[in-house]
Amino acid sequence: DLILLDIMMPEMDGYEVCNLLKKSETTSSIPIIFLTAKADMESIVKGFETGGQDYITKPFNSSELIARVKTQLNSRIKNYN
Repeated sequence: DLILLDIMMPEMDGYEVCNLLKKSETTSSIPIIFLTAKADMESIVKGFETGGQDYITKPFNSSELIARVKTQLNSRIKNYN
């Protein structure tokens, strides 16, 4: 229903993963929230440009994360109705 995606990963970074997911007909509509330690403006903007719906930096507040996940999931449900 939703993907929490880090940017700094081995082999392929989160931006590349996001691009692949958004290009696939099967996964293109799944909301992606970047959850990462990269807090510079260039990284944040790139996260949105590659197709992320939201961007949260580490360390993060768990209540905020849950609220943002709920917002994305509720938005997705409303779009289906």
